[in-house]
Amino acid sequence: MSKSLELRHLRAVLATAETGSLHQAAIALETSQPALSRLLREAEERMGVRLFERSSQGSRATAAGALAEQVARRVAADVRRLQDMARDGRWHLRVGCIPRALDLVVPGLLHRPAGALADEIEIDLREDDSLTLLAALARGELDLAILSLFGEMPANLLSRQLYLDRNVFVCGVPGPEIPDGPLAPEALARHPFAAPAPGTPSRLEFDRYWQRHDVPPPACRVAARTYDAIASVLPGTPMLAVMPRQVAQRHAGNGSLRILKIVHALPERPIHVVWPRQALQPVTDQLITLIRPARPRRGRS
Repeated sequence: MSKSLELRHLRAVLATAETGSLHQAAIALETSQPALSRLLREAEERMGVRLFERSSQGSRATAAGALAEQVARRVAADVRRLQDMARDGRWHLRVGCIPRALDLVVPGLLHRPAGALADEIEIDLREDDSLTLLAALARGELDLAILSLFGEMPANLLSRQLYLDRNVFVCGVPGPEIPDGPLAPEALARHPFAAPAPGTPSRLEFDRYWQRHDVPPPACRVAARTYDAIASVLPGTPMLAVMPRQVAQRHAGNGSLRILKIVHALPERPIHVVWPRQALQPVTDQLITLIRPARPRRGRS
């Protein structure tokens, strides 16, 4: 008998880990519980380790079982993608991107030159925050993502820095009466703000700015998850906001925002492209070489 695991074993492991119950896993796989137990026993024998601890409360994955679940989830996702490709003849690459990088990176990616990638490649784009995209990469739900890295890089991921980004302070046009000279944090904090949503990296950076300069934080009248939403509510109000330089420059070019001069700039933030070590080759490599951000125009901040 072959000692290698088969797809049916991985499906049994995944269903059991997800449901925590042999009975529920058998229902999900449309098989009998004895047949499922046999598959799990074969998987354990072929791997030489115990995958689940069984009790009256259900089946709980061991450390080896948790690892097998991760592998099984990735394999199951790839099998579904192969089935999708067989159905419509196109391979879908799943790309994640944070909102602040959309303007610079995504247009060139979606409107790539002819022949840059094989005609059968489609890009499925997902927009989300950096931490959510990192978790999706770890689960095998994305092939690569464009994001800000915080803390230590997970061991199963690779990265390359794309560019350095910076948030700037803005107001609406029309907006509050603000002098042309550089503004200190104390002067900025006198105004109410439309701020990034709580829990996002940009909000954390926003809150730390006032702490760093020992200034009581301003009142936040609006909390939004997108910068365009913030830009839409600023004109005609006394509020200020922070947003990525390239987003602010786009709205300033349309005459709806004004970029403010400040004494203490917000820190630069590196933007990376991140992908799993087990990325699909060579398509992922080709896609990574295409990710070239449009050069941000230098705004005074």
